[in-house]
Amino acid sequence: MGTVAVSNLGPGSAPQTVWHTLIEPFSTDERRIPSRDMMQTGGQLREARIAIGLSQAKLAQLTAVPQGLLSAFERGRIELSAPHHDAIRMAMGDAERVEQLVNRKKRVVQREYLVPPRLADREALTATTPANAGYLAALADLSRAHATPKPDDAPTAVSLFSGCGGFSLGFSAAGFRLLGHLELNAHLQKIYQANFPSNARLGSDITAVSDTALSAMAQDLGGVDVIIGGPPCQGFSLSGKRDVDDPRNTLFRDYLRFVRELKPKVAVLENVRLLTSMKSPRGGLVKDEIIAAFQAEGYDTAFFEVNAKDYGVPQHRERVIFVAVHRCVGHRPSLPDRTHQGAAHRSFGDAVSDLPYLESGEHAEDPLHAAVRHPKHVIDWLWDVPQGASAHDNEDVGNRPPSGYNTTYKRQVWNEPAATVQTTSAMISGCRNVHPIATRSLTIREAARLQSFPDTYQFPSTGSARVGIGNAIPPLLAQAIARHVSGFLRGQRL
Repeated sequence: MGTVAVSNLGPGSAPQTVWHTLIEPFSTDERRIPSRDMMQTGGQLREARIAIGLSQAKLAQLTAVPQGLLSAFERGRIELSAPHHDAIRMAMGDAERVEQLVNRKKRVVQREYLVPPRLADREALTATTPANAGYLAALADLSRAHATPKPDDAPTAVSLFSGCGGFSLGFSAAGFRLLGHLELNAHLQKIYQANFPSNARLGSDITAVSDTALSAMAQDLGGVDVIIGGPPCQGFSLSGKRDVDDPRNTLFRDYLRFVRELKPKVAVLENVRLLTSMKSPRGGLVKDEIIAAFQAEGYDTAFFEVNAKDYGVPQHRERVIFVAVHRCVGHRPSLPDRTHQGAAHRSFGDAVSDLPYLESGEHAEDPLHAAVRHPKHVIDWLWDVPQGASAHDNEDVGNRPPSGYNTTYKRQVWNEPAATVQTTSAMISGCRNVHPIATRSLTIREAARLQSFPDTYQFPSTGSARVGIGNAIPPLLAQAIARHVSGFLRGQRL
């Protein structure tokens, strides 16, 4: 049997008829597999799944290919790997499973809430780990170093896109004197100001800072040794649209305006690792444009892919760090060697095992250590799910969530570095947001600990705390980078 392009099918074609026009003669295992040629491009895949009534989310669930990848492929932003193509073809070739998924109706669930029982055997699994005390000591040292007054001759820094202050905290703890910051979100600005009360606010919207105002700012600040910052990552990350026309993708050009006017010796820019594959509206790679722009201003520049867990942060968090060093400094851009590897990596338990055990809806004396209350049916889905597994893996199909894929409703692992802390850490349905042992999402305190914020760090705007924490560069990673950058600056003052 031949194939027919979906766009040539009449509007009255039934889904089953459309399905059979997309398949080749049956293979030796008696399954009909969509032609590779029929779904070579994202547009063809989109037409194929729409023709059979399959949503992008359900295709992701069917194939275990993340929906962000599918979206980017269908929009022509990226190419899929051969294994991903094969997974899509094989999954869409299983007509019976596709039909079940397409026809599955959304279950109406009556919301009922309860506090799950506290089981002694589960609570025992959260006993304080041997490395917990060392981690808390590292956070206490970070806090003390930040609070120590900086001498007038200390190296100076300005923070752009400062968020709730993770980058600034690391630099302050490494001995830098923070001169000013800029943050658009008023709630995150409130958190930042609570922890850096003497730090000047340089503005909110970086695009609204005129060249004239920037020139006056340079005069007021005097010499600036380092500029740090991470433009919002939504335009770059697969968790967003990776849209080349997203105006946030060009915010680094405003970062460069500050570099041009303030003339720091070093600039450090942080973003999601996938920025390295992002294309600009002109078709080139964004990373190459960033490097070229820094070089045009007299900076030797390089980018480095790092994982926060390699620097003592109890979390698997991959990021890209651009380091631009002015040629007058006489150092090549680099990052510090990893401090933690293999068995030395800190775990989820190392970060939080001293905290009181909580189940859904419970809270401790610490107002930031309070568990979200989850519906009974969600507790039922997750109650017997083992560490590292998802409710979507339950053998009983009726005990699986009706939507999503196997990174959602998923437990973390107690004795491994935590998964990347998200801004949505309160959502039990989010990506790897379920506590390893208790049946609930993460508390604000746990998210802060996993990001290496000390307990002394203030979060007066608790409603925005999760957003700030999830978007922050972990302070321990920032401190390691700051100490390394400080080595560039010794004996070099403009």
